Amino acid sequence: MPAPRVAARPLVLRPGTKVTRGIPYEVVEFLGEGGMGKVYRAYDAVLDRYVAIKVLKPQVPKVQRKRFFREARLAASFSHPSLARVLDAGELPGGAPYMVLEYLRGRDLGALLETQGRLAPDLFVEVFAQVLDALTYVHERGIVHCDVKPENIFLTRDGFDRRIFVVKLLDFGIHRDLRPPIELWNKISGDPRYMAPEQARPNGPVDPRTDLYAVGIAVYEAATGRHPFADLFGAPPTALLAAHAERVPDPPSVLLPGGLPRPFAQALDAFVARACAKDKTARYPDAAEMKRALVRLAQIARMRTAV
Repeated sequence: MPAPRVAARPLVLRPGTKVTRGIPYEVVEFLGEGGMGKVYRAYDAVLDRYVAIKVLKPQVPKVQRKRFFREARLAASFSHPSLARVLDAGELPGGAPYMVLEYLRGRDLGALLETQGRLAPDLFVEVFAQVLDALTYVHERGIVHCDVKPENIFLTRDGFDRRIFVVKLLDFGIHRDLRPPIELWNKISGDPRYMAPEQARPNGPVDPRTDLYAVGIAVYEAATGRHPFADLFGAPPTALLAAHAERVPDPPSVLLPGGLPRPFAQALDAFVARACAKDKTARYPDAAEMKRALVRLAQIARMRTAV
């Protein structure tokens, strides 16, 4: 006679129950590295997908380890199509901190500019319109990115319509949180090619307009194929920082090819001049207003006749 069947007890997860993650990731290839970390492509067998794993280098100071996890927690809280998602974080058996991000197929704007040179007006407007959407989102939450540059602007194809590209603003490793309590930042951090004058001072008064300055420099570069201070790239970083504070670059219109409407050239000059004003109070007040000005640039570029 068969044994009577015993009804399975229902699974109940009560408040306080610990659920161990233990997600296995299999490293597939090395993708690249920066000053503080290395990035790998890995396979998540549980969900059958590829992810990117960013691992902090072992010699990084303790304060940077703390900021690494702070970046991971911040990025994990984002919900915006132009911000990369953080899926997990932890420490490797040897103690190296890591974070797991969505794996993006495509290339960054820096690589695109290096191979293609300048971008057509419709293209660079679409790229930076999405960047400014992402900045609107983070600025409304009291976060300043502080490292906006072409290498941190990634162009990836939409998974449903391959004709549409989606821009992702990456790397919040040196972000500033303007929500109290305000963190003191005694070390100058950022890329000297894109740093606003106020960012080049210890505990400088950075705010969302600091990011808008960097966007303005990147727009200049994308529209013309040349960074406004490219002649200083071989000089010490202090020379670049001084140029941002003191030197007015040539207007981008002098580097544009022929055939574009004159009103577009004039509007581009005015856009960059306001975005990159030395005095931040003279810049666009916020990312949304800057985006509206950028969209008007594309509308002017479509004019068939030059004035």
